[in-house]
Amino acid sequence: MNRPFLLTLLCALCGQAIAADTWVAVGYGGRRMLSNDGVKWEITAEWAEKGGDDSNNLMGLAYGLGKFVAVGGGGFSKDKQGGHILVSKDGREWKEVHSEPFRVNPIVFSGKRFVVGGPERTLLFSDDGEKWTKGSQVSADGFPGWAMWFRNGTYGNGTFVFMGEGGAKKEFYWCIASKDGSDASFRRDLPQLRSLAFGNGVFVAVGDGVIVTSRDGKEWAKEEHTGDKLDWILWTGKEFVCGGGKTTLASTDGKSWQVRDFKPQGRPMWTDGTRFITSSWPGKMAFSPGGKTWQQSPPLTPNGINKVVKAETK
Repeated sequence: MNRPFLLTLLCALCGQAIAADTWVAVGYGGRRMLSNDGVKWEITAEWAEKGGDDSNNLMGLAYGLGKFVAVGGGGFSKDKQGGHILVSKDGREWKEVHSEPFRVNPIVFSGKRFVVGGPERTLLFSDDGEKWTKGSQVSADGFPGWAMWFRNGTYGNGTFVFMGEGGAKKEFYWCIASKDGSDASFRRDLPQLRSLAFGNGVFVAVGDGVIVTSRDGKEWAKEEHTGDKLDWILWTGKEFVCGGGKTTLASTDGKSWQVRDFKPQGRPMWTDGTRFITSSWPGKMAFSPGGKTWQQSPPLTPNGINKVVKAETK
């Protein structure tokens, strides 16, 4: 009897409907998808078959404490805005546990606590993914709460780090560092940064031609100006991999970077260092067992995908 089947059987006997390999993806229209092999995806729920930048858009996803927690929302007018937090134990059955009048995103899990970026520059935190408490409201230096957009988040070195853009014209870029979601430090003098990851004791963020690093999410150092478009970064478990244009770069420490022969079929959204899952607009999924060859997933009805997460089964 092979190990994945045995784990699936044991989980089923224990009342947990999570296979050894279970990936969940979320995206536009409130789409939630499930895969057990990284190739074939099943749509388990959605609010709109063709979603847009509105309150139905699920943007963030995390797995912890035996459950998936999805967040999102948004919209361009007050009467159509909204924010959502949904929970599922198996990626199939979902319940909304919290709502806000504005987008909730991203969500980060520390191993014990979930923290999200919420409305009016406020962090929200939860120790079970279902009951949420308002944490710190960040000092804004004069700009209104609606003019601060959370884009990226991660956890490391005992610190939650969030990044985004602010101002009526999105003219500056900021970072929040918080130990537990109830307190926060804030700075607004960073370059434009599009993606963020943590690994090997360091936070690394990338943007158009720029790479910055930090140990604490407060002090950031510019490491390299590549001239390349960089709009994604992942930690593989052994090294950082980033790209977005024609070149893919890799580094173990965020400081010294080498070019990698890696040509993803879409935007990389998940990796364990060997396997990769990517998505390209609108929701075209692809899987690679080793980063060299790619298998396109069977087509689904179009809807953009924002996040892919794997359940951590023991």
